[in-house]
Amino acid sequence: MTAPEAARTWTERRPASLWRNRDYMCWWTGTALSLLGSNVSVVAFPLLVLFGGGSVLDAGLIAAAERVGALLSRLWGGALADRHPRRAILIGGPLAQAVLMGVVAWLVYAGHVVVPVLTAIALVAGLLAGIGSSATLPAMRRLVPREQFASRAAQEQGLQQATQLAGAPLAGLLFGIARWLPFGFDALSFVAASIGIALIGKPLGPDPDPAAGRRGRGGLVADIRQGLRIVVRQPFLRYTTAWVAVTNLVGNSVILLGMALLEQQGHGPRTISVTNAVILAGGVVGAIVAGRIVAVIGSRRVFLLGNWAYVFSLGLVALTRTPWQLALAAALFVFASVPTAAVWEAYVATLVPDELSGRVGATTSCAAQSLTWVGALLAGVLADQFGARTALACFAALLVPFTIANHTAKALQLMRTPLARLAELSSDPPQLRRRPVNR
Repeated sequence: MTAPEAARTWTERRPASLWRNRDYMCWWTGTALSLLGSNVSVVAFPLLVLFGGGSVLDAGLIAAAERVGALLSRLWGGALADRHPRRAILIGGPLAQAVLMGVVAWLVYAGHVVVPVLTAIALVAGLLAGIGSSATLPAMRRLVPREQFASRAAQEQGLQQATQLAGAPLAGLLFGIARWLPFGFDALSFVAASIGIALIGKPLGPDPDPAAGRRGRGGLVADIRQGLRIVVRQPFLRYTTAWVAVTNLVGNSVILLGMALLEQQGHGPRTISVTNAVILAGGVVGAIVAGRIVAVIGSRRVFLLGNWAYVFSLGLVALTRTPWQLALAAALFVFASVPTAAVWEAYVATLVPDELSGRVGATTSCAAQSLTWVGALLAGVLADQFGARTALACFAALLVPFTIANHTAKALQLMRTPLARLAELSSDPPQLRRRPVNR
């Protein structure tokens, strides 16, 4: 299909906007508030530690504890989402997180700020977040038509970028009024997330499976192993999950290296803050236009071009001499990441059947985020030893062989099939047969 024909088909068959989907908007509104609250806490925690006499290492320990907790529980969360009511998981998890943030707010108010206690709370909060995130994708399959999966993924990424953009100044404002206030705000935002899920009318699954009872179902470990087997044995899932893990290794360090480069050039915090805002704005713009880009260009081309945009933009960032040049170059990276990641998430969500979506989605998500800590460590080592400019060039070079390989990878031929005609995998993992999708 030519580009003009694709554009005409998209215009003629475009489903109703997601903004008119009541149940989706209930989820979106609660999630927006929750993400805003979480981004406020992400900034407020290091402010609390640093202005309370702690060290950068103390702040890093709290942040690391939350990330580790999320990784540890993600696979378990996927298995739980395929066994137990997802609505209960998505309501109960945020309520528990609200209690934790309420405890933090009380500790700060009472003057009992102890880093080991805050680290332990962050770990538990991460465990809860990992479980909740694993139940989100299966639930979204019930709320969003398959042809809108890419648009939903793009909107979610844009939402994350926008809440990051708004979270930093809001955290500073609330922290300036009262140090406990950012954490109290985060607690209320988690309550809003639970209310949003509770207002959804559609069932979120999983559906009862009488056959599972007759044949005898294994434990959670067996479900996790099944999810791992499916990802390893299915060529598209195996190849793209590994690729996304590599790009996340690089992508999660772009802003950090950009800030380091500006600092090495002698620019102050205000310039760095404004530059960071412009970079994040690139993701917001990407979310707005991602659906149209995918519809006109096609999924496979978006994926291939997006990967080249990563290499090109990183190279530009390494060559920049002024803050505005760096901001625009890094914003291109963030902009390209939205439709590229949205296409990948849409094909994963469409390919995997509902009864397996929790454990398989958790496996791909966990694997995709598994190298982010390596990227941060590698960025720090390279920047300290050779400078941020060299570190950025090294990261760009790292992506080149993978980007070239994408053009010949047989696994990516699946992206030539439109989402509406893509057959689901069989729930029988050893054979991984395809089966038609009931529409």
